[in-house]
Amino acid sequence: MEISKVWRHAALLVVIVGLTVLLLMGRNVYKGAPPIPEKVSDVSGKVLFTGEDILQGQGVFQRYGLMDYGSVFGHGAYRGPDFTDDYLHRSAWIQRDMKSYKEFKQPYTLLPEKQKAQVDQIVVSDAKTNRYDETSKTLLLTTEQNAAFPLLVTVYEDMFLNSGGDQSLPKNYIKSAEEVRQLTCFFAWTAWTASVERPGKDYSYTNNWPPEEAVGNRPTKAVFLWSVLSLISLLCGIALVLMFFGRFDYLGWGGDEPAIKKSIPLKDFKITASQLGTYKYFLVVVVLFAFQTLMGVVTAHYFVEATGFYGFDTREILPTTITRSWHLQLSIFWIATAWLAAGLFIAPFIGKREPKYQAFWVNVLFAAVVLVAVGSIVGEYLGIKAKLGQYWFWFGHQGWEYLELGRFWQMLLTAGMGIWAVLVLRAVWGKLKGQDKGSLPYLLVYAIIAIPLMFSFGMMYTPRTNFAVADFWRWWVVHLWVEGFFELFTTIVVAYFFVILGLVTSKTAIRVVYLDIILFLGSGMIGTGHHYYWTAQPAINLALGSFFSAMEVVPLMLLTLEAYDFAKLRRGEAGTKEADGFFAHYWAIMFLIAVGFWNFLGAGVFGFLINLPIVSYYEHATYLTPNHGHAALMGVYGNLAIAALVFVLRFLVKPEHWSNVLLRISFWSLQIGLMLMLLLDIFPVGILEMVQSYTHGYWFARSQDFWNQPIVQKLTWARVAGDLTFVVGGVLPLLYFTARSMFYLKKADPS
Repeated sequence: MEISKVWRHAALLVVIVGLTVLLLMGRNVYKGAPPIPEKVSDVSGKVLFTGEDILQGQGVFQRYGLMDYGSVFGHGAYRGPDFTDDYLHRSAWIQRDMKSYKEFKQPYTLLPEKQKAQVDQIVVSDAKTNRYDETSKTLLLTTEQNAAFPLLVTVYEDMFLNSGGDQSLPKNYIKSAEEVRQLTCFFAWTAWTASVERPGKDYSYTNNWPPEEAVGNRPTKAVFLWSVLSLISLLCGIALVLMFFGRFDYLGWGGDEPAIKKSIPLKDFKITASQLGTYKYFLVVVVLFAFQTLMGVVTAHYFVEATGFYGFDTREILPTTITRSWHLQLSIFWIATAWLAAGLFIAPFIGKREPKYQAFWVNVLFAAVVLVAVGSIVGEYLGIKAKLGQYWFWFGHQGWEYLELGRFWQMLLTAGMGIWAVLVLRAVWGKLKGQDKGSLPYLLVYAIIAIPLMFSFGMMYTPRTNFAVADFWRWWVVHLWVEGFFELFTTIVVAYFFVILGLVTSKTAIRVVYLDIILFLGSGMIGTGHHYYWTAQPAINLALGSFFSAMEVVPLMLLTLEAYDFAKLRRGEAGTKEADGFFAHYWAIMFLIAVGFWNFLGAGVFGFLINLPIVSYYEHATYLTPNHGHAALMGVYGNLAIAALVFVLRFLVKPEHWSNVLLRISFWSLQIGLMLMLLLDIFPVGILEMVQSYTHGYWFARSQDFWNQPIVQKLTWARVAGDLTFVVGGVLPLLYFTARSMFYLKKADPS
């Protein structure tokens, strides 16, 4: 161990405490999840629908990929409405009119303000009163709530059978009226949980979200309290960390040892057969990247032309649900594949050996990766098209945002990660002999084991699992796996690259990794809870999530300091430059500098903006969410993946056929294109949507009336400048660069 063991003990404590708190939050979710009644009836005892109808409706929502069209509890897409609020708002207005006719013999809108207030009070009281009987498992509805249900069934029949509403879905998108009725049962249940008070509490299961005056939903005291405490925690965290960085100036990539004067020349690196085999992975990475971005362009276009693509009616062939599913699912897939390949590539360098049959198994794993990619793409399409029958969950569209792939493909991918872990471990195993259990090689081992383990938590639910419980586990993958342990793994791989290249000492590298564990996992593990504010989970999850998610900004802020250290590494030294004056790994480090920039802006600033509870209350599932998502996912993890690609190909491609020109064009086009997408469209539309959510109601901010406003349409069209810059100037040159490299690969060292 090259540094004090205090680092190891602190990191271990952070991981143990983080996982313990998360599991306790999970225990609260299981205990506090809103009940699914066995039957829902009116005051006379007549059954309106059953618990089985609710679960079947949840299955319809998932089977047809509706989480990639609209949302429930604010989780999902933005093209369609949030169905929790949509049902709640429509039902409340139906009840208002019925109460108005009953009490005053005229429509609600014609009543004087005093009588409106009387009707409002009755509707709010009905919405807040919990009539669920735990003993009989029966939920009683008022006469007006009961009467609203069949009327809303016709609304959703028009939306999903007749292509009503915004007309972005084809006719008969859902195949039967019975499925639409069951879907409405599910929407009705989510609306009930969002309005009725939790037993013993003065707020709903969703902490009074969505903001809906018609049912008395307003921010709770906890929302204000934890917003203030989150700000205090952020300021204290920044002050504390800056104090340490000022006191200990060797923290970060700068290190505390003399700078290395000369990197090891590329010609001295010999590549093995398994390392050469990783090229295929990176070719698949850029192909998936290109396809994924194309689907993003089509999905965005549907906001300005609901019925198709530049005059062509593409709704039947490529509905918005499938284009967005592919756009999201493949973003995770190509980024993860790039870093899995980087792990396979660097393992022989670390272990200083090529295990027997390593190249064969690398090729076998590649075949499995391609099978999962193609199988999940085809399966998601067939699932949404209702071509897989009862096997939709296993081979089709699983129905969860970012985890759209069917359970079979998910299991196959998890198994593939397990095989990957074995392949990397067998290559580095010899390096572990005599090493301290907290040394850099062992940290790599721990991270490798954690990756398939954390991904497997995405299989902790079935189509019949309570939505609140399933969403708890889903975010373990989307947040904890991607933003936590995968980021730790990438930090370790980057550290190893720098050590192997001679750019930093191993002492500096291991200190950076421990700092990453303490700061990123220390805030990010429990910070996962910022996804749990409004998904019918206990209020304690809101408190913990908001407090620690604010702290996530602190390590992200420090990456601006790391960017300066990267810039120093980028300069290179004598003997490491090529004829054109470029440092050999110049563009790989440039992509890492971009990671630092986007980590601070996208994950830090934009993330903190929407994670503050009082802001999230009105912003949740509006366009400020993808503003953070694009800047963080592409800006941080996309750039990290491309950095891995450029690092590895620098070793695999013959130096005389390397093209800094293509990489320069791609790098700047990707960064500028992404920034234009945000500044010209996503960010300003998100601000407009949040303001209208506060002034006119969340239902309006998520309605088609909002998207049809001229200013919103103009801003969406303006995004074309960013899309073209990103795709044409960024993605295509990278695709061409990677594809042409197959003709100029080095030969593997036979020894």
